[in-house]
Amino acid sequence: MKKTLLLAALFLVLGAGAWYALRAKKNQSGTVNSWDIEFAVKNTDDIGKIFIADRRGRTATLELKDGAWIYNGKYPARPTSIETLLQTLRQVTVQRITTIAAEDAMIKSLASEGLKVEIYDKKGQKVKCYYVGGVTNDEKGTYMIMEGAERPYVVHIPSFTGQVRVRYMLGDDLWRDRAVFSEKPEEIQSVSIEYPQNKSESFRLDKLKEGNYKVQPYFSTTAVNPSPQRKGVPEGYLLQFERMLAEGYETDNPLRDSVAALVPFAIVKIKRSNGSESQTRFWPLEVKRDAMTGKQYVERYFVEKEGADFLLVQHRVFGVVFKPYSFFFENPQRSVKQ
Repeated sequence: MKKTLLLAALFLVLGAGAWYALRAKKNQSGTVNSWDIEFAVKNTDDIGKIFIADRRGRTATLELKDGAWIYNGKYPARPTSIETLLQTLRQVTVQRITTIAAEDAMIKSLASEGLKVEIYDKKGQKVKCYYVGGVTNDEKGTYMIMEGAERPYVVHIPSFTGQVRVRYMLGDDLWRDRAVFSEKPEEIQSVSIEYPQNKSESFRLDKLKEGNYKVQPYFSTTAVNPSPQRKGVPEGYLLQFERMLAEGYETDNPLRDSVAALVPFAIVKIKRSNGSESQTRFWPLEVKRDAMTGKQYVERYFVEKEGADFLLVQHRVFGVVFKPYSFFFENPQRSVKQ
């Protein structure tokens, strides 16, 4: 009798489960095993190229070349942005399968503000293509639809609260590396720093041979410092140029043209062993006064790099570069007046 009751109970449970599954299937075109919900790329190490485009014609192409990610074929990509995007591609998953009644709003969102995302492997083969739409009312889910699929889904990243769409960002200033200086110290042939308003402290540092450096005045009118050159200081100074990041790009700043017309505080020129050169100019932006000492100090600078990029940097990061000529000799001064 007990066995019969147990079998009957099991039959009812299985019957209810089958009824629910059939009912759900009528209202949904995808299932947990359906190809159109497999948005994630489990092994992002195999990815060689990512293409993103929006409805306004803006595009971002990110390609892995010689172990480094390149943005739109010519700019180093920002490492943190690439890391975030790869994490998203790896972890994005369906949060829920909505009813057919909710599809209209999702499809309208995808049609009006959808981003197209194409993912290729290192052999150039397309492995995924889908569209990213807007967010749900609670802003915890994002609409997505696989290319060739009939219905969209709400996706998310497990353990992350917020929309996924912002991780597929577009725009030069968001994708490009913010490095103002990104040099290999051993490949720097010379560095010169010109202080237009403090010419006597302008200098040039030249590499004569491995471990042997010469520091001399930038202008011929400046007297040569007779003191002994401090050992190890030139090598330590060049290490500062290994990676120095800006706070952000100021490409569309309305002050750009007027600032660039001013005499800069400093002009930094770097020549590399391969013959390439770069020039970076700095203008003080925020000059503040210390409440205790009454002395003025610069907190930020506008920077023009290679005559093209316009950025904002912090003195606490770049101040180590602004050394005077006398710094490299015995009994040096420590900074340049601004």
